[in-house]
Amino acid sequence: MTNRTRTPCVGICSTTYGDEVCRGCKRFSFEVINWNGFTPEERESVWKRLEKLKTQIMSSRLQILEPELLDNKIRHYQLKIKDDLNDLSKAFELIKQVSESFNDLEEFGIKILSKKQSLIELKEEIEDELYILSKAHYEKYFVEPLQRNKSIK
Repeated sequence: MTNRTRTPCVGICSTTYGDEVCRGCKRFSFEVINWNGFTPEERESVWKRLEKLKTQIMSSRLQILEPELLDNKIRHYQLKIKDDLNDLSKAFELIKQVSESFNDLEEFGIKILSKKQSLIELKEEIEDELYILSKAHYEKYFVEPLQRNKSIK
């Protein structure tokens, strides 16, 4: 197990405004509130869920042709992308960070499968999809079971 003690927080928290899923980091409100009290296993579980969703989103949109080049360019440009992420999650973070600076990701060893949109449009699309998937996950595994339990009583 990777010991990721850092937080997924990106400094844009919408849970303070009542959102059950943060529009910034896509964690659930109770995860944001209780993060510092979570065990390493609980934190890793959150990281794995977010990484799985990012991987799912990115696998249909791009192909990592040269993983080593991706890592080298991330270091070269001193981007704040953790090296313990899988390559598709790194690409997700890369697009979030460089969508306004680059037109193309070939320099990073990445082939975008759809050339019809700009990196800015792709960034917005993947962020929206991650939010939708996170919200659906929250509804299915937290809200619906609570509602079922209330109706049984």
